[in-house]
Amino acid sequence: MSNSSSRTLPHTAPPNIIQGGMGIGVSSWRLARRVAQRGEIGVVSGTGIDAVVVRELQEGDPHGRRRVLADYPDTAIADDLIDRFYRPEGRAPGAAYDLLKMHGFEPSPRSQRLLAAATYTEVRLATEGHDGLVGLNLLAKLKRYTLPCIYGALLAGVDIVSIGAGIPMEEARQIPRLAAGAPAELGLDVDTSQAPDTDASFTYSFDPSDVLDDPPTLDRPLFLPIVSSDVLARILNTKLPDDHVDGWVVETPVAGGHNAPPRNKNYAADDTPIYDERDEADLEALRALGKPFYLAGGYGSPCGLRFARSVGAAGIQVGSLFSLTDESGYPEGTTRRLVRRLHRGDISVSTEGRVSSTGFPFKVLTAEDTLADDAVYDERRRVCDLGYLREPYLDAKGRLMGRCPAEPVKTYTSRGGDPAEAEGRACLCNALLANIGHAQRRADGPEPPLFTGGDALEDLPLGSAENPQYDADDVIDYLYGEYRPKTGRAGWTEHPRPRPAD
Repeated sequence: MSNSSSRTLPHTAPPNIIQGGMGIGVSSWRLARRVAQRGEIGVVSGTGIDAVVVRELQEGDPHGRRRVLADYPDTAIADDLIDRFYRPEGRAPGAAYDLLKMHGFEPSPRSQRLLAAATYTEVRLATEGHDGLVGLNLLAKLKRYTLPCIYGALLAGVDIVSIGAGIPMEEARQIPRLAAGAPAELGLDVDTSQAPDTDASFTYSFDPSDVLDDPPTLDRPLFLPIVSSDVLARILNTKLPDDHVDGWVVETPVAGGHNAPPRNKNYAADDTPIYDERDEADLEALRALGKPFYLAGGYGSPCGLRFARSVGAAGIQVGSLFSLTDESGYPEGTTRRLVRRLHRGDISVSTEGRVSSTGFPFKVLTAEDTLADDAVYDERRRVCDLGYLREPYLDAKGRLMGRCPAEPVKTYTSRGGDPAEAEGRACLCNALLANIGHAQRRADGPEPPLFTGGDALEDLPLGSAENPQYDADDVIDYLYGEYRPKTGRAGWTEHPRPRPAD
């Protein structure tokens, strides 16, 4: 691991590209490693990484997780993972995946150790064979996964941590504690309406000494919170010590995945968010904070990179273009199919206000045979067996429990949930695993996927219907204005962001 005091983010040339953290396993270690080898910032997704690892082990370990686990300092839990889930011959045809016990709001140390070990493997694989920068992307909404994931990444030598989908104030304070081997905790926003007499507060706690007998002092990674406005950046900058935040990723509503709710609180009748100028960050205010910032969402083009540099940004974060590369976590057949259909205009990008259980708007590719297809959505039987997006509540007996509006409606309402909140929700946990070829098998067939991507995919500048393939090198070359198509296409066209460079 490099010394943290030497880790800095550039304020000036050469421009930098951050490859965004996407979905469950889409920002794979293969993609992050290739981007980092090119001198840019590669990022792995920590969301659902424990499910990815145990399903790969059941597929015969195609990516060598066991080799990496052999070096993991918590040898007992590494052996436990392999003994329990590794299938040398892979799963039997049509067999369901064995699942980890759901990670609760008051989990056992063993559950935390498994999560840390899984994250370690992803970061270690991404960092091998180069000395570039590798980051970990997490969601603030998934607080009970954050601390073990970060600790496993620290043990693997992660350089950067980025957290979006929320306000990661507490997370910024806990990262240095984890690096020092000290216990850490995050507050939980618990619905106590069924136990109104309680005045208790609730936290998720993690102690590195539950993983290692003598936790070492580790390098503090750079922290780049993902924000939607200069207002949030200023709040974090004001309330946190200078050495807790090293820069910002400022994301607009056209980015893929989860978007921030509109600041005007306006929604269409179908709950689609309506954004306006209030959702544009004040770039001059960001510059005044004196830290590097990266523009994300609609800047994934040569013009976008030039614009970012012209307004004082250190560079851009790009997700959607990287999501369809050969190195992403999607199976080859999936990327080929999506690229071809995007170029033919068979798929559009829609911002859905209800599909995600988080309550955040979520970008959806309107592809057939996915949960974006009403017939497929209606046919799927609701089930919640992964629980990443469960929210905490206190039941009438005072027990800390979890529920999700995408679970069976009867179950959700029996746990005190509002049935109106369940309307239109999709199970992102199972769908995103299906996206990367790890669909759970049910009695009525495999779980359907649900693909996400930013608005830029509607005018995809790479690949073609005839040759629906491109790689991470193509994306980087394109962004620097050096891309040349591998086939007979006439060439690429710049797609400037439609806003003034003032």
